[in-house]
This record gives sequence, structure tokens and C-alpha cells, in this order.
Amino acid sequence: MHKPKRGDLTWRQPVVFAVATLVCTLLAIWAVVAAPVGSDAGAVTGVSGLYLAAAVYVPLALWFGVWGCLAGYLSCVFMGIYLNMPLPFVLVWALADFFEGFMPLMVYRSLKTRPVLTLKRPQVTYGVNLLLAAVLAASALALLYWGTWAFIATFIASIALVLVQAFAEDRKTWLTWLPIGVFLASIASGVFGVGAMAAFGNISLSAFPSVFFGWVLGDMIVLATLGTLLTVALTPLIVKSRFYVRRFFS
Repeated sequence: MHKPKRGDLTWRQPVVFAVATLVCTLLAIWAVVAAPVGSDAGAVTGVSGLYLAAAVYVPLALWFGVWGCLAGYLSCVFMGIYLNMPLPFVLVWALADFFEGFMPLMVYRSLKTRPVLTLKRPQVTYGVNLLLAAVLAASALALLYWGTWAFIATFIASIALVLVQAFAEDRKTWLTWLPIGVFLASIASGVFGVGAMAAFGNISLSAFPSVFFGWVLGDMIVLATLGTLLTVALTPLIVKSRFYVRRFFS
């Protein structure tokens, strides 16, 4: 009987895919209901200013390869169905969440970037991550009560804290994470997502800039805060497990 080796495609990847899809779907639905992005015409259905699911999409892709990307895609499809959106639109629109994970995955695998399993300065890093958690909470309050400029201030604070972590820990790891795992992922998602909304007539072209700004900025904040927290806390555990995907599917 053939015993699967580490790196083989086994039952573990589909199981991870199913669990990740469920978690992402719940986060996606909660985010768009609790914190929708507004435009001059009012709240935009399906768009959140603090889309917590985005913070999970990129780490999932880096941990579980294309399985993580597919979990992001399906979670957006299910969320769109829950919101009674037309299925043809949802199938295209959900590509935003697929590419949010897939773009960083392609870059990371191309650069052969390996996860760092040990911390050089754990006390500094844990302190930074506590501050990132506080910034995430402040972002939610800013979105709900304090207004746009306070929201932007939390974005600046989150980026500054990730830079502090980059200089405290492995610079290559975190200076790759910031432009690729935070900026590129968020912009790619915004282009596909808001572009689909404009193409299908869900928003007017005049609303595109404000919706795109809210989409991308919100994703950057959750990736810089919660995404960083998840990466620091869970990467060492997942990489050492048999669920970790080293390439794209296995």
C-alpha cells in the first residue's frame, strides 16, 4: 500500500478547502452586512469598508495554495447568493476574492519565498501585533463613528507598524508581505471587484472612485492588521503540519 509522502495530493487538501470556504463565507457575509461601503447613492451592496474575510484570503493562499484561493472565490459566490445577487454577475465578481489570494501566491512561489518559522525579537513582534489588533479595532470605530480621515489614519498606523515589524524580524519576509500580500492583493481585488460592478451596471462610473477607494483601503487595513496577526501566530504551526501546500495544489 502506497503511503502518501509530504507534498502529495491527499484528502487533507479538500478538507482544508471545505473548512476554509465555510469560515470565509461567514466572515464575508458578516462584513458586508455590518460595515458596507457607501457612495453618493447610498450603501453599496456586497462591499465592506472592513472586509475581514480579505485578511484570511492571502494567508490561506500562502498556506494552502490554490485551495485557499478557491475557498476565497466560493465564499464570495455564496455571499453573493445570500445577498440575492444575480448568479452571472456573482460568478465574475467573485474573481476579486480569488485573485486577492492568487496574485500573492504567484509572486511568493516565483520568488521561492519560504515562511520564517522563528522570531528574532519575539517581545517586539508580539508588542507590535498587540498594537495592530488595537488599530484594527480603531478602524472599525472610525468606519462606524469617526469618519474618513480617522479611517485613513488607522491605515497609516497599520502600515507603519508592519514596517516596524519588518526591521525587527526577517526583512525579506515582511518587506515582501507589505507590497505583495497587502498592497498588490488589495488593488488586484479592487480592480476585479469594483470593475465587475461597474461593467454589470451595479454601480455608476461616477461612483467607481469612491467604491474602489473604500474597497482597497479597507482590504489593506485588514491585511496589514489581522492578516499580519494570523501570519505571525499560525504560519509556524501550519508549515510544520501535513496540511501545508508547498507548491500550488500539493
